[in-house]
Amino acid sequence: MTDTLTSQGEGAASAPAPLNGAFLTEKSKLFGLAFWTGLLTVLTLGIYRFWARTRLRRYIWSAIDAGGDSFEYTGTGLEKFLGFLIALVVLAVYLGLLQVGLSFIGFNLWGAVTLEPSGPRDVLIQLGATYVTGLAVLPLIFYAQYRSRRYMLSRTRWRGLRFGLDAAALGYVWRALLYFALSAVTLGLLIPLATFRLEKYMTDRMWYGDANFEQQGQWWGLYPAMKHLLIALAVLVLGGAVGIFGSARGLGTVIIIAGSIWFLCGLVYYQVESFKYLTAHKLLDGTVRFTSNASSHQVIGICVLGIILIAISSIVLSVVLGLVFGIVLASGGSILNGGGAGIGIFAGAGVAVALVAGLGYMASLVLIGALVTVFISAPILGHYVDTLQVENTQPLEQIHQRAGDRMADADGFADALDIGGAF
Repeated sequence: MTDTLTSQGEGAASAPAPLNGAFLTEKSKLFGLAFWTGLLTVLTLGIYRFWARTRLRRYIWSAIDAGGDSFEYTGTGLEKFLGFLIALVVLAVYLGLLQVGLSFIGFNLWGAVTLEPSGPRDVLIQLGATYVTGLAVLPLIFYAQYRSRRYMLSRTRWRGLRFGLDAAALGYVWRALLYFALSAVTLGLLIPLATFRLEKYMTDRMWYGDANFEQQGQWWGLYPAMKHLLIALAVLVLGGAVGIFGSARGLGTVIIIAGSIWFLCGLVYYQVESFKYLTAHKLLDGTVRFTSNASSHQVIGICVLGIILIAISSIVLSVVLGLVFGIVLASGGSILNGGGAGIGIFAGAGVAVALVAGLGYMASLVLIGALVTVFISAPILGHYVDTLQVENTQPLEQIHQRAGDRMADADGFADALDIGGAF
């Protein structure tokens, strides 16, 4: 009996401790990287953005630590750029064939959109063209989402082992279209079904080395995460009813504004709580489990604080630029009053002011983008990482390397359709 207890105690003592996530980025370094890569992107008319995104990912990935080991991003800007070009060709052919098909049935998509409507019929045609365009691009968006995740996983390593995702984008596309239609028909009531089934489709095809992930749980387990969305919709309906049928339209407007804010917070709550549920029901290699203690209140707080800081920075920047332009214009006015050759100097000063104004505008956009990265995107990612825990980690030592995935288009479709996300 004593020997049994001793062996049990030794077994418990030898069990590895859970791995805790940690986000170790430095805001000053991240800001400098985001600002200068953004500036280079503007100066190269957008061409450098593929290399800028790659440099940001490398830094962000290296700042994510789990159990003392950082992640590694191995993608390159060149493969992203070439993938973008491939995606552009495919999109051009796809949309061209769509236009030919619509013209064949007597429906000129581009003409319907660009012509000025002259009656109800033209308005209906334009609405139809808009919906046809959106529905035609929707499969490509879902395709890009799957391919983007597959690319990022294939270029991500931890402890020298790469992640991966099976080549099954077409299966994801038709499922996403089906669940999108079901969610639309049910006015959003089946959003948990769509969220769970699509995440399960991806997770069940994800790998870390030669170990497979598995998504467990049930789709109706996500309904508690929707409670604030449902409350917000009820508030919006109440506000609309008060504004239309009641005598206090001002009160109806206030209720609608409150409902809209509640709805936005409800979206964040749904994202965080659904992430926690899905994470808690993920398995790796049959035994490795994950836990997330992310807080929707903290995520909302990060967003609010970030917006305030960005607004203050924008105001300060506007004041500084206004002072600079005021001084230049005042100097130009003094020169103009002098007459003669001063007019030519003033004209040159005007050109300089216009140039500085343009560069200042571009720099302000880059600055705001960098501030969004530093004060909103990165802190939210850091919160998710810091609250993540990996349990039952014994099998991690037995996992071996998997073959690399060669993706000619990289995540070019995500870049072409502008759904690449913050990083």
